[in-house]
This record gives sequence, C-alpha cells and structure tokens, in this order.
Amino acid sequence: MAPQLSDDLRHRIIHWHVEYGLSPEQISNLAGCSIRTVYYTLAYFRDYHSVRNPFANPGSGRKRVLTSTEIDYIASVIDARPKIFLDELQEDLAYYCDVDVSIATLSRTLQRIAISKKKVSSAAAERNELLRATWQAEYAHLPAEYFIWLDESSVDDLTNLRKDGWAAFGRACVSRDTFIRGQRYSILPALTTDGIVALDIFEGSVNKERFISFIQNDIVHEVLLY
Repeated sequence: MAPQLSDDLRHRIIHWHVEYGLSPEQISNLAGCSIRTVYYTLAYFRDYHSVRNPFANPGSGRKRVLTSTEIDYIASVIDARPKIFLDELQEDLAYYCDVDVSIATLSRTLQRIAISKKKVSSAAAERNELLRATWQAEYAHLPAEYFIWLDESSVDDLTNLRKDGWAAFGRACVSRDTFIRGQRYSILPALTTDGIVALDIFEGSVNKERFISFIQNDIVHEVLLY
C-alpha cells in the first residue's frame, strides 16, 4: 500500500494546479503519487476548500496487524539474531507478544521498516577489532604488492550454517559466531596481488609445525623463483 500524502504535499498539488496551471499528469510526476490522488485532491479543494474530504471517517482503512511496540520487538530480534527464519520470528511473536501473524505479514513488515534479506558475513565472536584497526594503521602505507597473505580456510561442521540473514538497507548482515570445530579439511593458501602463489590442502587443522613447513618449503621457494 502506498503511503498517504501529507497535507503539505496536497497543498503543493493545489498550488501547482492553480498558480502554474500544471496538468494532473504533470503534478502526478512531481508529487510521486497516482493521478487518481491528484484528481481527488483537486476535487476536495473545489467542493470543500480543503485538501481532504472533511466528511470521511478518520478511522477508515485497514488497521495494521502489528503495533509499533511489536515492530520494535521485531527489529530488536533481527538485530540480535540476524539469521533467524521468518517462521521462528512468527513463533517468537506468538510466544512473547501473544500476536498471531502470517509469514506474508512479517515479510511486508520487514520491507516496510527497510530490512532486507542478504548473504551473511560470519565474524568470530573472539575477533579483536582494536588489534585489527591498530595493524591497519601501522602498515596501511605499504604497497599491497609487498604482502603475501596467509589464511587458513576449511570445510567442517559449520559449513552448513545458515547463509542468509536480515539487515537494514545499505548495511551488511554480520553474525557474531563462536566457532566450535569438528572434523575438518583445511587449505593453506598464500595470496598476493597476482593471485595464489602456493597452496596446501590436507585433513585436520593447521598447527605450528605445519604452518612453518608451509612457509619454508612452499612460500620461500616460490618467492625466490619470483
């Protein structure tokens, strides 16, 4: 449902028509509303000298299912649990707010409060943002070509975690997770601005000995060749 026009904009519709002689089609484009709304507004002004129908029932129109308090609750749940499914959110509303709403209503409500579904970026709950920022401030002046980046990646019991979540328009969906590892297959890549220069794939986790061996036998060899 399109949002109702404010009285100020309705007065502007009258002004554009009376003072500038604009057509309803032109006014519709300027006001961003339907041409029918323009015709109604002009008719109210002609018949009642008002931008609205003074005899209309102010309580008319379908009442929203969710109150502002319940919508605030939805937003807070999304903020705390961005990967929640709509049916889980539906159950939370029924249990904690005693409100029974459909999945379609929840979907429309999220869209109305500018929350959309997007891919989740999972960040470790233990990650230290201060240390990350300190490192960036210390070494950001060095050219990217000087670096070889090493980072362990793996497939394990967390691979099938939820990949989609909810976040406000224009914001990434980031979920803070505590990573508890099970059986895993690891990959050690060495990345430069030219791509992957060394790679090791194996079963299990990366330990100190394996990491040092990778540096000595794979990376140093490639750097010397380079």
